[in-house]
Amino acid sequence: MQKIWTIAKREYRAMVGTKAFLLSVIMMPVLMLGSLLAMSIFQNVSDVKERRIVVFDGTGEILPHLQTAAVVRNEAVRRAVTSDESTNQADAGGMPSMSRGELFLFEDAGLDEISDADRLRFSQAVRDESIYAFVEFPRAVLDFPLPDDVKVRFYSQDSSFAEARSWLTWLVNDYVRNRRLQSMGINPQDVQQASAPIPVAGMGLVERSASGEILAPREKDRMADIVLPLIAMMLMFMVIFMAAQPMLESVLEEKSLRIAEVLLGSASPFQLMAGKLLGTVGGSLTVFLIYLAGGIFVLQRRGMLDQFPLEMAPWFVAYQVVGVLFFAAIFMAVGASVSQLKEAQSLLLPVWMLMMLPMFVWIMIVQDPKGTLAMVFSYFPPSAATTMVLRLATGVNIPVWERILALVVLALATLAVIAIAARIFRVGILWQGKTPRVSEILRWGFRG
Repeated sequence: MQKIWTIAKREYRAMVGTKAFLLSVIMMPVLMLGSLLAMSIFQNVSDVKERRIVVFDGTGEILPHLQTAAVVRNEAVRRAVTSDESTNQADAGGMPSMSRGELFLFEDAGLDEISDADRLRFSQAVRDESIYAFVEFPRAVLDFPLPDDVKVRFYSQDSSFAEARSWLTWLVNDYVRNRRLQSMGINPQDVQQASAPIPVAGMGLVERSASGEILAPREKDRMADIVLPLIAMMLMFMVIFMAAQPMLESVLEEKSLRIAEVLLGSASPFQLMAGKLLGTVGGSLTVFLIYLAGGIFVLQRRGMLDQFPLEMAPWFVAYQVVGVLFFAAIFMAVGASVSQLKEAQSLLLPVWMLMMLPMFVWIMIVQDPKGTLAMVFSYFPPSAATTMVLRLATGVNIPVWERILALVVLALATLAVIAIAARIFRVGILWQGKTPRVSEILRWGFRG
């Protein structure tokens, strides 16, 4: 045990006592959650642009309404930009958000009929960026009932995501709906008031405090219910990856520099491998504590500390320790089997895919944490740690027996992997010459 402890301390210091470790701790969240951070930072950055939109109005009614509404909207955008207020607010009547601060200028195409040649001319103007888009309103768009083949056509280079298209769709439908109601002798305002939706709040469950007092339920935040499981899953992945990857590089370096031969003169392969795994677990716990402290600090500054699921931390640590041992043993066995990093990459590609497996279906698991898919991934050892943390972070009550069973399955699989990896490590650490085939490596693991 003294030798194992000495090797573990050396591996721990080699992992956390470098500038590269500090840099990786800082950069990994940026790489994994960069899109969320970018949206949070730049959501209020103003980028006001004028969008010239040419309109062919076959009805003769819609264009003036568009121009009047655009004046009101553009003034609201300018006020929001000037006062540094967020424009990412949806109108209570269903108007889409003004997230990008665009100013719309609608111009008459000046045509009685539009032909394919006109469409080609306007399309070229869009390509040349002399106009942003052009819209085609057929004369029959005001007919009621609307013919099946009649639709408004919005032409632009980004028509699928254009904010102008979303805003115009809402405005035209609102105008046409009111026009139809008026033609039937119905007051549109009465219809709007009668059809006003009743909000249905998603509430948390009622709980009882330690003193026996019934606590008031709290309304749930849909975005937080999605982001928190995502962050928990990514944190588990980052901790496992940051702990397991150095094992490959450490073993490969010791083997290529013939250091392993010297080490094996003082310690057995089992002691060497056990010490490395123990040091790796210590390093992973250090990473977790750093991220935990950082998360608590950020949430406290934002006044959201009460939303942090502290009761999940012990389970996170338990799954993390076993998950790190599972993948670190595999990385170590691969590092002992090859002589160059490029050879290891091809062997590790399936392992990386297994590590990332829960990321491919995380939204489905969040939507149904007790579904069949979530259960299967929870008891599949390579994905068990990440999936169980993802499920627990949703706030759904996962029975204790499921948590323990998943942990036991992962622990048993980890013991089997460590046993196989130990055999591979014992043979591969002194293997020189040609790179062994996958079949040879598997033979080492199962037969010695």
